Amino acid sequence: MRSFSYLHKMIVFGILLSTLPILLTGIAAFIYSSKQTELYRAQANEQLLIQMQTNVEHKLATVSYMLDQAVRSPDTLHSLSSSPSVQGTEPLFAEKLQTEFKNMRSWEPLMDITLVNQTQDWLIDHAGLYLNTDFPMALPMKDLLSNTLTSGWQLTPSSVFNNNERQVNSGCIYHIALARSIPDVNVSSDAALIAGIPACSLQKSLEEDSPDSSTAGLIILNREQRIMVHPDPRNIGQPMAAAGIKDSESGTNFSELLSIRGSAASSGQREVRIADTYYSLSYTHSALKGWTYILISPTNILTHEYVQIGLHTIYISFALLLLSMLLSWIGSRRMHIPIRKILAQLGDKRLPKDRPETKSAHHIDEFEQIRAGVSQLSASQSQLENKLNQYKLQIRTHSLINLLLGKIVPSTLHDILRENGYDSQLQEWQQIAVIAVQADLVNHIKYHAKDRDLLLFAVQNILEESVHAEQQLLPVVYEQAVVTIIGTTEQDRVRFSQHLYTLTEQLQHQVSQILSLQVSIGFSQPHASLFQIPQAYTEALEALKHRMKLGAGIIFQFETIDNRNSHWALPYPESLEYTLIQTIQNADEARASSHLHQLLEVLFGMECTPEEYQVALTRLLTHILQMIQESGIRLGQISKGHGSIFNELHALQYAAEVEHWFNDHIILPIILILKERQYAQYQHISEKMIAIIHQEYDKDLTLEECASRLHYNANYLSSVFRKETGCAFSEYLTKYRFTMAKKWLDESELTVKDIAARLRYNNPQNFIRSFRKWEGITPGQYRERKQKPDLSMKQ
Repeated sequence: MRSFSYLHKMIVFGILLSTLPILLTGIAAFIYSSKQTELYRAQANEQLLIQMQTNVEHKLATVSYMLDQAVRSPDTLHSLSSSPSVQGTEPLFAEKLQTEFKNMRSWEPLMDITLVNQTQDWLIDHAGLYLNTDFPMALPMKDLLSNTLTSGWQLTPSSVFNNNERQVNSGCIYHIALARSIPDVNVSSDAALIAGIPACSLQKSLEEDSPDSSTAGLIILNREQRIMVHPDPRNIGQPMAAAGIKDSESGTNFSELLSIRGSAASSGQREVRIADTYYSLSYTHSALKGWTYILISPTNILTHEYVQIGLHTIYISFALLLLSMLLSWIGSRRMHIPIRKILAQLGDKRLPKDRPETKSAHHIDEFEQIRAGVSQLSASQSQLENKLNQYKLQIRTHSLINLLLGKIVPSTLHDILRENGYDSQLQEWQQIAVIAVQADLVNHIKYHAKDRDLLLFAVQNILEESVHAEQQLLPVVYEQAVVTIIGTTEQDRVRFSQHLYTLTEQLQHQVSQILSLQVSIGFSQPHASLFQIPQAYTEALEALKHRMKLGAGIIFQFETIDNRNSHWALPYPESLEYTLIQTIQNADEARASSHLHQLLEVLFGMECTPEEYQVALTRLLTHILQMIQESGIRLGQISKGHGSIFNELHALQYAAEVEHWFNDHIILPIILILKERQYAQYQHISEKMIAIIHQEYDKDLTLEECASRLHYNANYLSSVFRKETGCAFSEYLTKYRFTMAKKWLDESELTVKDIAARLRYNNPQNFIRSFRKWEGITPGQYRERKQKPDLSMKQ
């Protein structure tokens, strides 16, 4: 809840003291006036209901009287006593009856009157005579006459007065109708006079008689409590229970309350509910027709007098309130001056100096503002200190990175360290070393490469908490490694190195327990001067490169290697490299992967420095690239344009990474390209050999002759042909020769001896034996079997 200032409280107190009695008096007058207005509205509704009942009954009596006059009219009687067909008399009697009906409508414009003769199939109303018309009456004529004689007025569909030739869209679907048979006429009872008025017209009369018709509605119920008139035409003809009028207190349907009362002269008023809206209901029961008249009006509508009384009361109360506010503001402002001065000194801008009375949605008590101002000053000081500490940390981190990279001038080194709070380290440290920690994420199940930055931040915090502040400078994250500078007062290099081993083992264990992460740690040799920090940083990173051979999770101290031995040579496995390249050229993926594994296993089994491993791997990559260049394969076909392929190789840190990279990024793409070439070449060679067979099958054709023509080795052609066709060269040649032999046996008169000679058989018996071996029958039997169906067809 919004709190008020002391100035506002004083103003409100003055307003209440001066205007509260007047406001209470106005409220009492307002309540009394509202009750009187409600009483007046109830009386007015009762009088309006009586007036509406009188008007409706008078209107219906007028219609009934006119109907009786029409029944006794000579024109009516003469039209029914004439010939069954009115074709010849139509101009005379139709015009007279039409004129009479129009005169009746002059007294009641909404009345519809119709003379119906169903036997002769015609009707006459005020618009004219209609023949051959279907009569869509809801009830038969006799039932309508019977009901009107027993119960009086009936609710009839408006279609009684609207035939197919004259459609009227008046909006009402029901008429309140009265029917009379024609007495003293020797005609069928199918002739009658029907008069009625639209049910909606009785509702419209309420709008004309009531000055507040938009707020009232008339409902008329017949003896059976069916709705004759309703503000909503859709409810006309429905039972009263369907109107949904319920008592507001008990929730009982109003139709049940009418049934319980049962008194013919009962009347009264009730509060009812229709849907979610409350209404005032007045009702009365007519003894003349047994109808119930109901008038409903919303309960929340004020009369004109009620509004005027309320407005006058509000105007007077508002004027007094303004006067009280003016007097209270003048007095309270002078008493509020000291508080304003204190707030101005605190720099409060929520209370303008020139308008202290201005209300604000977030305004608080002045003394609370003073307390908040003091608290804000304290909080601002704390925030400023936190920001300064953050900036100081950033500056310290930047300085340490520059120190590791050797970007700090030696003359300013001590001054920079003192500015960053490392005075005690400068005075006490005798030796220093640099430790570099990297996360091993290769084949890790829980973490991925995208988690590296977050993991390094966690490792940085663990390292900072594991080592005393007096023994290290601030750990920093740089180039995917956590780096820190360790110092000691110990002058013995061996003890300091042992201390570094113990410290790194503890750090590795803590990271594994807390993060379930394996890390590799490299650290430098001890150095006696802070000026050697860049060199120590380089040594720590070089130590981490030994993961290429030792694998992940190592702890390694940089070692100085004597490179002055001129007789050392790298025993590079050239034979394995040659075998690997030959296997790649043969497109044998499995053997290439196996040979690569053997080569790398031998290579990493040698005692070499990380740089020498890189040289050997670069040599292997260069020879493979030379081979693909000689084979006509472009480098872009395997590198896919992702940057320098040598940079990718040098970025690898583990032997498993190297083997995986060579297999997936170098060897496998080359083999796929070679296989595609090999398949295309095999297919081309096989097609040429098949073409030679089809052209020269009747010659002494051999595999050696094909090899000579195609300039390939005979064994190579035999292997290629078998791979592509699934059979040997001689087998394919024999099959094709026998295919041609069967064709000649079917289509020609050549003898078996001639066919054998054509197919290069020196002896016909050899041809017959070979044919029986392949086909299961001799050539003569084959020809006889093929000719027998032809003879049977000719016969």
